[in-house]
Amino acid sequence: MSGELIVSTREDVLHLSVKPTAAAEMLGLSRGTLANWRAEGRGPRYIKSGKQILYRVSDLEAWLDAQPSAGGAA
Repeated sequence: MSGELIVSTREDVLHLSVKPTAAAEMLGLSRGTLANWRAEGRGPRYIKSGKQILYRVSDLEAWLDAQPSAGGAA
């Protein structure tokens, strides 16, 4: 076994997802900021199923990786 994660059902995807409150906490943001960004088409990708909003953990990680670092070479 190579250690690959295989997701085969919708339930598997939902287990790898978090609600906006948890996503905001993971990113160090407020829930309101995430809501504003969704309305503006900004921020990390999200899933909307009916009224439920979810963020895949992998999308949060990818979004964080794509952000410019605060530091820099002097």
